[in-house]
Amino acid sequence: MAVNRSLDIPLYAQIREALRAEVNRMEPGLSIPPEPELQARFGVSRITLRKAVDELVTEGLLLREQGRGTFVQRPKVTHELNRITSWTDQLLALGQIPRTLHLETEEIEPPNRIAHDLKLSPSETVFVLRRLRLVYEEPVTLMVNYLPSKLVPDFARKAPRRESLYETLSQEYGLVATRAVDTVETRSATDEEAKRLRVAAWSPLLCVTRVSHLFDDRPLEVGIAISRGDRYQYRVELQGRA
Repeated sequence: MAVNRSLDIPLYAQIREALRAEVNRMEPGLSIPPEPELQARFGVSRITLRKAVDELVTEGLLLREQGRGTFVQRPKVTHELNRITSWTDQLLALGQIPRTLHLETEEIEPPNRIAHDLKLSPSETVFVLRRLRLVYEEPVTLMVNYLPSKLVPDFARKAPRRESLYETLSQEYGLVATRAVDTVETRSATDEEAKRLRVAAWSPLLCVTRVSHLFDDRPLEVGIAISRGDRYQYRVELQGRA
């Protein structure tokens, strides 16, 4: 499958698209052929081949592992930001199989920023719920949720009963979020986050902080989702111009 040098299309782009079509037919986790084999197949230099593969790695279709090779990447988990849904509901809607490890639930005095966002007085406490979310047994997201203790009595006992926090709040307490504000940012993983998510130190993370409110505009929770940049993405649908 040599490239067509008479076309007004860069060689690396022709290779990229040929590999894209091949990768889309492969199962996640399979490796693509090694560089020497691909060079011989396309009849190009190593630099040209690498440029094509690099672009597919950047797009998230391929994953390079030092000393092992280049592998077909699982599609990223896509979280829609145009409505209030739980992490669990999003994954189920995508046909994924989510699982949660409950790391810790405790009642604490909230950090200043959390107390401010939840509009708490100095004497009030919160329940904090820390969880590790997995997809096909692969860690994808670290999640930390803060809830005013006055809204969720006995939360530490009830929290592990269900996969979805929103379901717990609805079924156990009759609390439903009707408005939420999400703030999205990127940063590097701390040592602890890298260990929990099984990524290299300083790997890119996608962090979303959500402040949810009840129908009467009382703050319900502050949720912080820390996700692997190679496995998670957010999508926003926009309509019309301001």
